[in-house]
Amino acid sequence: MISKFNSFFFPHDNKSNHFNALDGLRGLAVLIVLLSHSSNSGIFFHELLNFSGIGKIGVYLFFVLSAYLLDRQIALAFINNKSSSHYWKNYTLRRFLRIYPLFLIAIILYAVINLIGYSSVIDNLIDIPLHLFLVKGESIFWSIPVEFKYYIISPFIMWLCHKFLKWEKTKLSFFFLILISLSIIVELRYELQDVSTLKYLPVFLIGTMISIYEVTLNKKIPPPINTILLNTTGLLCFLLILISSPFYFKIIFNFNVEFQSSEFFLPYAVLWGIILITAKYTRGIIRMVLEFKLLRFLGSISYSAYLFHMLVIAFVKKLEFIPQDLKIYFFFLLTIILSTISYLIIELPLSKINLNQKNK
Repeated sequence: MISKFNSFFFPHDNKSNHFNALDGLRGLAVLIVLLSHSSNSGIFFHELLNFSGIGKIGVYLFFVLSAYLLDRQIALAFINNKSSSHYWKNYTLRRFLRIYPLFLIAIILYAVINLIGYSSVIDNLIDIPLHLFLVKGESIFWSIPVEFKYYIISPFIMWLCHKFLKWEKTKLSFFFLILISLSIIVELRYELQDVSTLKYLPVFLIGTMISIYEVTLNKKIPPPINTILLNTTGLLCFLLILISSPFYFKIIFNFNVEFQSSEFFLPYAVLWGIILITAKYTRGIIRMVLEFKLLRFLGSISYSAYLFHMLVIAFVKKLEFIPQDLKIYFFFLLTIILSTISYLIIELPLSKINLNQKNK
């Protein structure tokens, strides 16, 4: 039974280049989103565990982690001369299947919920094509166009690094500094829409830079590295993220700051980047926590949980026979059940689809 469970939810554990803590990091990202949105609806484990307003911060972690994992593979493909037409066809297919089918199902489900008389973010027929063509993103759907379009942009960025910059660190540093600076300037000047990938490009590029730094140094953070210092820094970064939660920030400092504004995109990305490096290259408390099976399990079902949890919140809020202090447990239980079913019947089968080499 345990081996079957592991094969379903942790299928890459036997691969030498797989790091369990990164599964947990994805689980942490979706946990932050779930706690934020449940808190927004007045559903808490305890009134002092109020995480209202930090949902986007969890999504920033998704962006950093996705860019790191994706661009690390692309960099290796370029460096090892494996970036063939077959590679790119497979890349395109897998990126599409990873995001779009479940996204389509979620959009239709939210629309159906609205048609039968319940409030939903997809409350107009025109919302369906606008979301599916990635030009609109209401509520939780804002992040899907952002990330999907980065999947398109990313190969071109990595191609420039390979073809013209030759993975030279000085040139790469200037290149990414220019990209980040330009994206920040454009955002501050024009206040881009939430579905704009350019708006969040600095967040993705932190993950990209970590992947390039790792790959070009033979996949290792070079010695000397002070693991105690890195662990301490990682814990401090997480503490800063926790303190920036509006509820706790208000208690500590007695005033409010809009941490979701664009000025904080890059700082949050750097904090998450440091935590990512800490999780992967040290054996301290951060890595230990992120390797917990429950957190890794949440990471496995995170995409389904992200897409469907708002429906569960709306449902649980209407269950008047359940005491308010128990609703949070029903919310997490139902979200996990629904997300596990979605993962097993939709995500897992799609993840196994690859173009055979003979079709090259």
